[in-house]
Formats: sequence, structure tokens, C-alpha cells
Amino acid sequence: MKPLVPKRAPTGPVTHPGKRKKRLYLVTFGCQMNEYDSQQMAQILHEDYELTGKAEDADLILVNTCSIREKAENKVYSLVGRFKRLKEDNPCLVIGVTGCVAQQEREKILKRAPFVDMVLGPQGIPHLPRILQEVEEGMGPVCFAGLSRDYCVPNLDAPLPEPDPVRAFVTIMQGCDNFCTYCVVPYVRGRETSRPAGDVVSEVARVVEQGAKDVTLLGQNVNSYGKKASGFPSFARLLEMCSRVQGLLRLRFTTSHPKDLTPDVMECFRDLPNLCEHLHLPVQSGSSRILRSMNRHYTRDEYLCLVDRLRELCPEITLTTDLIVGFPGETEEDFEQTLSLLEAVQFDQIFAFKYSSRPFTKAARFPGQVPEDIKARRLAQVLELQKEIGLKRYRLLEGKRVEVLVEGVNKANPRELTARTRGNHVVNLPGPPELVGRMVEVTIERACLHSLRGLPAVPSDKPRVRSDHGIDPHVCTFHNP
Repeated sequence: MKPLVPKRAPTGPVTHPGKRKKRLYLVTFGCQMNEYDSQQMAQILHEDYELTGKAEDADLILVNTCSIREKAENKVYSLVGRFKRLKEDNPCLVIGVTGCVAQQEREKILKRAPFVDMVLGPQGIPHLPRILQEVEEGMGPVCFAGLSRDYCVPNLDAPLPEPDPVRAFVTIMQGCDNFCTYCVVPYVRGRETSRPAGDVVSEVARVVEQGAKDVTLLGQNVNSYGKKASGFPSFARLLEMCSRVQGLLRLRFTTSHPKDLTPDVMECFRDLPNLCEHLHLPVQSGSSRILRSMNRHYTRDEYLCLVDRLRELCPEITLTTDLIVGFPGETEEDFEQTLSLLEAVQFDQIFAFKYSSRPFTKAARFPGQVPEDIKARRLAQVLELQKEIGLKRYRLLEGKRVEVLVEGVNKANPRELTARTRGNHVVNLPGPPELVGRMVEVTIERACLHSLRGLPAVPSDKPRVRSDHGIDPHVCTFHNP
């Protein structure tokens, strides 16, 4: 759960003369796509609302939801329930549920939580001001949960919620056409629609102008960008166009479907200097039989071939993945193949989950549903194995000198800073807040389970690029372009 509040004080006035802005408390569950949607909602409402970090101070509460797993869905209902008291204390408070659970549950939310004023699916974001006006005029509750194949991400000239952001997300497409048998995304975000390349590049340039140094291109399956309509460049070409934006130090993208990862996209890791050496490539299972049941359209061997080619093109690349354990019909032999794939690939980090039955999906009706205790045991085994692999991978960086982008003050220890390598490793280091947004050379002192500790060297305002793709993958040497 992430309340969206500015990390730094605004540099200019936050109210119009003679007019107090209302306060917006915005909570986000789920993936980067949801974070981007929350960013857009804050931008759309920026003329009338300023963000607050306290729900008690809010005139409007928006809960942007995720339905990828049942646990996340239950957290949403629990949080919304806690806002009921605030509504009782302040009848003028407007409460809205947005995002994927809103699309999935629709009017059920209003029945379960009758104090909610509006329910808004992902494609309802451009209509937020009108719907909010209807609620304030007493026409609520309002439910907007339509899906259109023609939906396109709106272009906004409004400022980002956080002044001088270090990182920013830019959506390049919406929806998904893959219909993996476990996944609810096509039913709550609709079918694939790609955003015009000019709009994407313009937004990248705009967020860089507002201060972003590290930009991530987003989509449910970025590798299929432009394939469903004429006149669109390939995803590799879009990466090249975005990489040329002046002032962009780091470029990333997520999420990639292995079946659509083409040679020209993989070659971008070799050819584009500001494309970071990190790829999140969800495998989901190490068993070809289970992958077929999941409708993933690749085999275990095909996935491993992609990994080999990526490391051939970019030896220093960091690979992360998603895994589901306990998928219907998964045997012990299937599970052992997942463990052996972890050993073979040596991911730096994984995101592993127990299979969760979701509405509308085919897998919810499959025979051979795995008991919860077996799923829990398999998840524990996966996490324990990855703990060993991940720590071993991180320890290879000890004593190395790497370049990091300082992202902010460490929330757990305000006397420290949090930074990130090009390979997406989080580095905690001592230093003053003035280093936020700066590139810093760091010597890695110690590897921790999911992060690194480093000592800063010299700040640099210039982007640095890899000097040679043939270098030792863990000796990160840079030179000024």
C-alpha cells in the first residue's frame, strides 16, 4: 500500500490566489501500472486538489486497487472499511475505489461498502473530474467500469505530483491479449491498445524536463507494442526513439512476455547506452507442461535460450522474474523443474507467489487444485533457494565500484540515502539529502539479502555509459560520454 504524497516540498505556490485547494489522499496497491494511473489521477485533479499524507485531513480519498491476487483484493476492502469512520465524522468526504478491483467488482463494492461514493475502472480515469462533480452535486454513488477497445492513455500537460522526481513511469500501452489461464488482467484492463509513439516520446521528454533522470516504459506486455495496429514502430524502434530524449540518463521497461521478446529488442541492451542492464522476464514455472497449461506459448528450453542470448549480448545484465507455485495440476516433478530452473538461470531477484484463483479465468475451473499446505511448502522452498542464489549474486558486487542514482532519503534511517544501480540493485549509503537526484560513484561494502551497502565517491551530473560490453559482468566500469 503506497500513499502518493510529494517527497519534497513544492517549489512554488500550491493554491490559487483566494482559493484553498482541497486535499487528496491517494493510496495505491499493486504494480507500476497502478502507480502510473495514480500519478495520472493526481495530475488530472491538480488544479483543485493537493496531495496529503493523512487520510484524516482529506476531502477526497481514492484507493487505487489491484486484483492480481485475492490477498491484495482483501487488503483493499479492509482499508476501505477503515475509512467508514472518517465518512461518519465528515459527511462531505468523498471516497472512491478505482483500478482493477473496481473494474472486477463494480456495483458489488457499493453493496459491500455503501459509504463509497464512486467506483472507477482503469479506463475511467479521464472521466474522473466529471464523475467527481456528479458526486459533489448529490448524483452519486457513481459506477464507471466500461472497457473499450479504442481506449487510449490521455496526454496530460499537468505537472507531476512530485516536484523534481528522480524516477518516472510512462505507459506505452494498455490491456493484454494473452489470456494466460491464471490472469485476470484482460478482464479488468481490456484488450491491447498501443499508444502513439509521438505521445510516448513527448511524455518521456516532459517528465525529463520536470526532473526525472530514470524513466520506465510500462505495459502489460511491452514486447507486443504496436503489433495490433498499422503505422506503429516496433518496440525496439520505440526504445531507440525514447533513448534519444535529451537529458534522459536511464531508460527501463517492464513487463516483457518471453514469447514476444524479439532479437532486435534484446540487441537494444547492447546498442542503447542509456538502456539499463536489467530485464524483468516472468517465467512463471520451470515446467513446460505447466507453461502449456498456463497458456504461456513458450517452453522451458525456449526461455533458457532467451537467457543465454541476453547474456551473450549484454554479459552484465541483471535478470529478475515472477513465479507461481501450486498452479492447478502442478506435480512434485513439475515443481522440481521450477527449482532446477532457478539454479540454472541464477536470477538476482524473484517475485514468487502461491497460485490464487481469480474470477473469470480458466484456471479457476481446472481440476487438480493444489491444497494450500502444499502451496505454502513449495513457496517456502522457492524463497529459501532464491535467498541463497540472490545473496550469492549480490556478494559478487562486494568491493566493486559502481555508479548509482540517488533516489531519496532512506525511510528506515533518515541519516542515509537510497540509490539504485543500472542493474536495479538498491544501494543504501551515507550522505546528505543534497545528493538526491545525483549520479554518484559508490564502492560496495556489503551485500544484504535484497540490497547493498556502499560508500559514496564523487558526484557526477553527467550520464555515464558502459565502456565495453565485454567487461566482467560484475566489474561495472564507466567513462564519460
